[in-house]
Amino acid sequence: MNHKFTTLCLMAGLSLAAMAQTSRTELRAHLDLASGNYCNYPNPTGHVTPAPDGYEPFYVSHYGRHGARYMTGNDHYEYTIAKMDTAKTLGLLTSYGEDVLRRLNIAYADAKQRAGDLTPLGGRQHRAIAHRLCVNYPSLMSQAITVKANSSTVRRCMISMANFCQELLIMNPKLDIKMDASEHDMYYIIPNDSIEIPKSETDGPLYEKLDKFRHEMLNGRHQFEMLFTNPERAGEFIDHYKFTNALWNIAADMDCLPELKLSFKDLFTDDEYIDGFRAYNASWCLWEGLMPGSQHNYYAIYPLLRNILDEAEQMVASGKSGVRLRFGHDSVVLPFSFILGVKEAIGGTDDMEDLHNHFSIFRLIPMAGNVQMIFFRKQGSDDVLVKFLMNENETSVPIATDCYPFYHWKDVDAYYRNMLKDAHITYKTVIVKEEDDEDD
Repeated sequence: MNHKFTTLCLMAGLSLAAMAQTSRTELRAHLDLASGNYCNYPNPTGHVTPAPDGYEPFYVSHYGRHGARYMTGNDHYEYTIAKMDTAKTLGLLTSYGEDVLRRLNIAYADAKQRAGDLTPLGGRQHRAIAHRLCVNYPSLMSQAITVKANSSTVRRCMISMANFCQELLIMNPKLDIKMDASEHDMYYIIPNDSIEIPKSETDGPLYEKLDKFRHEMLNGRHQFEMLFTNPERAGEFIDHYKFTNALWNIAADMDCLPELKLSFKDLFTDDEYIDGFRAYNASWCLWEGLMPGSQHNYYAIYPLLRNILDEAEQMVASGKSGVRLRFGHDSVVLPFSFILGVKEAIGGTDDMEDLHNHFSIFRLIPMAGNVQMIFFRKQGSDDVLVKFLMNENETSVPIATDCYPFYHWKDVDAYYRNMLKDAHITYKTVIVKEEDDEDD
């Protein structure tokens, strides 16, 4: 690869990265995006670059987050309702506050015993992604091939997998679909907690900085003025941050429940709702180790990268065609995207005020967010090409190529295997306590 072409690749990558920036103006125009990782799956562009002459798709490798869900616990409902009930008893609720409390009780009644469950919208999201896979790559998806699917053992992931595979089967009844959800595969389906994570001396100060940032972004001053006749008195028994954080999460989760026909976004001005997004945008960037100076928690995702490389290598060597599906969580999709180096995931900065201008979780982990690798081969050639998709949109990775958005598999495999080698992954030592010979 000559120096001139490599430079052109890097310039193209910088241009693509610039396109991934997010302004407050854009978020005001599309407030639904400010729901962050609660955001509904955005419609992909629909642009599918034709493969070079003679190349046909033969393999899909996919990792996807579950679809739209209920909140994973009901703590936010219980806290806000309990505090507002107390305020009502004390005569501190405004008429607007009483209406909000009424809506909260309706939403909570619907959410009881459904914590973390997939919503109907979540199922529709996965069926739509599967449908587009068949439409976009008909020469592969119309064959009588094997589809192997594995899921996290969490219900919402298993049902997401079922919806995805059901749609594939509707589109092509000849498919041989094998689904599984077992602890056997959790070492790569979810973050592997047995891997040693390198320590960072600056991780602690970053969390202190994040805590201050979150408390300012979700300070609750405006919400207390709207909801309580005496905000100062209410503040004596209601924590401003905890209360407002709970309300923001409830408002965001309503995006997952359109059938409920409830909204709580009126509790926030557009800028306040965006500030809630900014708080969680910074949180996810730090939590997963994508922020400069943070602990590299993404090491826990390296087993997924190895699994994808190994299974792709086996498929390429076999000469067969197939589809490989994996279903899990945002806590995998986000760091996995960063490990791959896709343009949407590499803009992290420790400037939390400015972070959203360079890194936005709604581009990476909306509900049903996914990474796909589409493989292509040409008869009579051993050169395999691969294309990377972030939420079904073509994206770039930091590997030189002469046929973007396609990359030569031999270069891709070598790049990521070198990454694994350089990471020097080690596993925690399990200490087995010796038992005394005598019975207790």
